[in-house]
Amino acid sequence: MASDIQIRIRRDLAQKTVQAFQDFGAYTKQLTVDLVKEEAALTAREAINYSPPLNGEAGGKGDKPIAKKWGEWAVTNDVLTVVTEDSKSLAAIIGSNRNSREKFEKWRQGKPPKSAGIIDKIWRDKNGDRAFSRAQNIFKKWGKTRLNYIDNEQTLEAAHNQARSQYRGRIRKNGGRDVQGKLKGQPFKFAPYKLIKDYIKKRQQRVGWMKAGWVACINKIGKPVINGMEQTRGLRKLPTWITRHNATHGKVGITIVQGAGSNNVFIAIRNDLGNIFGVGYLAGTKMHTLAVRQGKLQRRLNHFMRIAIEKANKGQKPT
Repeated sequence: MASDIQIRIRRDLAQKTVQAFQDFGAYTKQLTVDLVKEEAALTAREAINYSPPLNGEAGGKGDKPIAKKWGEWAVTNDVLTVVTEDSKSLAAIIGSNRNSREKFEKWRQGKPPKSAGIIDKIWRDKNGDRAFSRAQNIFKKWGKTRLNYIDNEQTLEAAHNQARSQYRGRIRKNGGRDVQGKLKGQPFKFAPYKLIKDYIKKRQQRVGWMKAGWVACINKIGKPVINGMEQTRGLRKLPTWITRHNATHGKVGITIVQGAGSNNVFIAIRNDLGNIFGVGYLAGTKMHTLAVRQGKLQRRLNHFMRIAIEKANKGQKPT
């Protein structure tokens, strides 16, 4: 006996199914964008940790106080390779416009000359006035050009920058210092103690400038939305010696290709000064950074996808 077959379509269930797929698709597309943004920011932060200056003994720790100290030491050492205090040279002392007698006495309190002769006799003379007068008579015809005497910041900065360009930004580290402690192939240059001290302090304020390009990248990436909330990634506990710089040398490129069968997100981050003088290459910045971040984005994506699938299977909207 034949019987009728009835088919009933539950349109409400069909609509729920369609809605579930739409919600899941929209969520995964946005999730991909946000997780790639998050990873880009964390990669930039890792690049800070492996960009000079670093912990000179153990490497890394580029966002720690020890890295700042090593950077400041490097500045001091390099400047003192280019120029030395005028009180260490009798000729420079006599040629100085200020406090020449005071510097002369300071020189006489230091180490004796390495060889015997008139300079040694002046150093040992117990009559200070006579010794100073003899020194003036000997060096009175020496001009400042002959003495390589520096008496202003502009001249000192020019000499320092020229030496840095010759030795890829790091004079002593890259072999620019000779056995006498001065710049290779150059005569001693002299300057007043205060001028050298003030200049070193000023240049030390630039420590962290190169790293700041990565901070600019993080700010340009924008905040990812994770678990429904905007998140700040890569900036936690960054020291002021890095963030104090108003850097513009960090660049970010974001390409999003989403459509039928496609959900690709590409973010390129670049620090235009990250490899200046080849320092990034020498420090292994790229190698160390990628080694730390390798595989973490995929594991993070898998984690959120599992949660989204569980919610979708339960009829819940992934968020």
